[in-house]
Amino acid sequence: MGKPPAANGVATPATYQNDPRLWAAWLYYHDELTQNQIASLLGVSRATVVNYLQEARANHYIKISVRSDLLTSINLAQTLKDKFGLKECMVIPDDGGLLSPTQRIGKAGASFVEGALAPDDVVGVAWGRTVQALANNLTDQSMSNLYVVQVVGSQRGTSDGFSSEECVSLISLKLHAKTANLHAPAALSNKELRDALLKETIIQEQFARIRSCNKILFGVCSVKDNSLVFASGLTNAEESKYYIANGAVGVISGRFFDADGNWIQGPLDDRLMGITLDEVRQVPTRIAVAGGTDKTASMLGALRGDFINVLVTDEQTALSILDKA
Repeated sequence: MGKPPAANGVATPATYQNDPRLWAAWLYYHDELTQNQIASLLGVSRATVVNYLQEARANHYIKISVRSDLLTSINLAQTLKDKFGLKECMVIPDDGGLLSPTQRIGKAGASFVEGALAPDDVVGVAWGRTVQALANNLTDQSMSNLYVVQVVGSQRGTSDGFSSEECVSLISLKLHAKTANLHAPAALSNKELRDALLKETIIQEQFARIRSCNKILFGVCSVKDNSLVFASGLTNAEESKYYIANGAVGVISGRFFDADGNWIQGPLDDRLMGITLDEVRQVPTRIAVAGGTDKTASMLGALRGDFINVLVTDEQTALSILDKA
């Protein structure tokens, strides 16, 4: 088979026929040739070019992305920014419930975080399924002197990878960053053991690193029976009764808060190893990736408490928050 003629001055490699899907995808998406031009160039029909492009998509030869920064400028995002004094807000459009909000928001969060990071950042990471989804969707890249810091101690082993150490490990791997783990359980058996560990030099050094974070990334949990705060093994429904009786509507990094964003301190706090809500507020950039209308009360409380100043969420959750605000 001879080499097809060139079109529009584009040089065609002699080996194009080894994988015409790849060459068709390059001409269409990179060089912006029409399907008819590509058909002429490759010596095939336009219908064949359409098939090549479909197969290229199916085999992940190409990656199409929408500029995430544009999503921060739509009216709904701007309304949330104005209402709660946010630095940034990304609201992704409703998909009619076709896909999981966790996965969609995690993917959007990955796009946002990639554009928000800078050399020398110290990024605290909590845990959660949306944080895990974000980590899974990060592209492989490297940034100089970037630290990723575990801000809550280790939880029981989980089968779906949302624990704090697993989220930190995956994000560090994707970003080729330095890792600073917190080498302690998230919840100790009693206050005395927690207090003793806090006196250890290595633990004090790790908490100093946590307090040096200039960015923090976290999800928001509800206090419903299916909440991740229970699935993680951090606490249980019985222990949570104290917090719920005192008005708890949500949880960030294992800490409970009420509808006005007040930190509710209770029995779990006395044995918890990790960042406090007062310390969360001190971090300059506080990125929450969360959504689902069942979390409306939780997210509204977190916004009122100023725990969040950068929000990545979905359209229905954003509308629900504004409706209840």
